[in-house]
Amino acid sequence: MTAQVLIDAFRLPAQALVAQRIPKKLLVEQGAPTAADKRLINDTIDELWWQASLKPGTVGVPAFHAATAPATPATARTAVPGSATDGASDDGAASANATEATDVIELALVSAQLRPPTREAQARRLMQLIHRAIPYPVLLVTQTPTGTVLSVAHKRASLGDAGKWVVADGADTHAFNPAQPTAAEAEFMASLALEQLPPSALADLRALYQAVADRITALAVAHVTGHFRAPDAAAAAPAARTAAQRQALAERSRLLDQLASARSTAAKALQMSQRVELNLQIQRLQRQLQELQDRLAT
Repeated sequence: MTAQVLIDAFRLPAQALVAQRIPKKLLVEQGAPTAADKRLINDTIDELWWQASLKPGTVGVPAFHAATAPATPATARTAVPGSATDGASDDGAASANATEATDVIELALVSAQLRPPTREAQARRLMQLIHRAIPYPVLLVTQTPTGTVLSVAHKRASLGDAGKWVVADGADTHAFNPAQPTAAEAEFMASLALEQLPPSALADLRALYQAVADRITALAVAHVTGHFRAPDAAAAAPAARTAAQRQALAERSRLLDQLASARSTAAKALQMSQRVELNLQIQRLQRQLQELQDRLAT
């Protein structure tokens, strides 16, 4: 299973490894709000494993306690469109700041094997359900028919439903083959190793989880620019830089949708004046996309 290559990239100590199978029945009972979700879990998930538990006693990283921690900005926590948690919040009050008051005493590394021919939309829904069902921040490695995906999702306790969790935002990688990675993907996996993380990422478990989220953003940038650059903790305002990158990626996604629509309309246009107008719009969108790519490359 190529997902194991990505799991091994974290280079976790032996005492953190769990390798315990999670019964699908448990996910159905705790993470499926609708009959359709129950069917999706039963029909699509082949295996679900709790691979590792990252907590102070297993990885040597302190827990995060919101009551004693200084307030920090959540500027790097804007959901990337199309991510596993995009639009997943079901509690109207969810926001990036909602995660600020949540203790983080453990991170769970979980893997899911999906059966073919699982569609992309189904895979994203399953990732949402898994993140919401587990009461810890999850590093979720999902083996889909098209490749392996690493996803994270900041969450908090639901205000209106005791015992339930609300996903505030998150991010995930594109599907790729960890056993045959591109140069950028190989650098991304190398950057996940605990010993490669800067001291600031090991300050507490919340910082560790955010460091992984930031590296997912860096991989998304590399998917555009061709070059992976791990977040630099020594740089000025690293959180603001990551937030700006995620905003630029979201804008790029919007522009690509507009460009595809304009090209489709232009191909069907019968009047010359309409074609000219649409071609000008296409050129404008292409310029804007190039400007965004240049911004992401700096």
